[in-house]
Amino acid sequence: MAKASYYKGDFEWAKTQLKVLKSSATQLIANDAQDLYLLITDNAIEDSTYTGLKAFARAELLHYQNRNTEALAAYDSLLVSQKGKSIEDEALLAQAILFEKNKEFNKAEQNYIKITTLHKEDILADDAFYRLGNLYATVLNQPEKAKIQYEQIIFNFADSIFYVEAQQKYRKLRGDAIN
Repeated sequence: MAKASYYKGDFEWAKTQLKVLKSSATQLIANDAQDLYLLITDNAIEDSTYTGLKAFARAELLHYQNRNTEALAAYDSLLVSQKGKSIEDEALLAQAILFEKNKEFNKAEQNYIKITTLHKEDILADDAFYRLGNLYATVLNQPEKAKIQYEQIIFNFADSIFYVEAQQKYRKLRGDAIN
C-alpha cells in the first residue's frame, strides 16, 4: 500500500505507512520500507513540492510495469529537468539498471561513470562503483577497469554493503588464491 501511495505521488501518506513497515519483523520488508522512506525524505529536503520525486516515481512505475521504452524516456526527461538536484543520482542509477536489462551496456556504463564522478559523495556512489565494476568484469571484459572500481569501494567505502564482495572480486581479478 505504501508503494502505491508513492507511485500516486502521495508521499506524506506513503511515509506514514513506511514508518510502520520499517519496524516489521520481516527484514526484507523493513529494508525495502527503509529504502523508500529515505528516498522520499532525502529528496523532500531540496524539493518541497516533490516535482523531481513525482517524476521519478512515475518513471519507476513505468519500469515496474515493464514499459521500458517509456520508463527510459521518463528518466531522460527527469535528468534534464532535475540536473544537479538530489534526485539525479537515483535517476541515473535506475536508468543504468534498466539499460543493463535492455543490454545497452555502454549507456549503463556512462550513467555509472556520471554517478561516480558527479555524485561520488552521495549515498549511491558505492552502488555505482560496484555495479560498474561488475559490468567491466562480466560483460565488457575489462578486468583492469573492474579492479579500479572495486578499489574505490575498498579504500573509500569501508562501511558499504558491497565492501566484502568488492574485496573478494578484486582479489580474484588480481589472481590471488581465494580459500
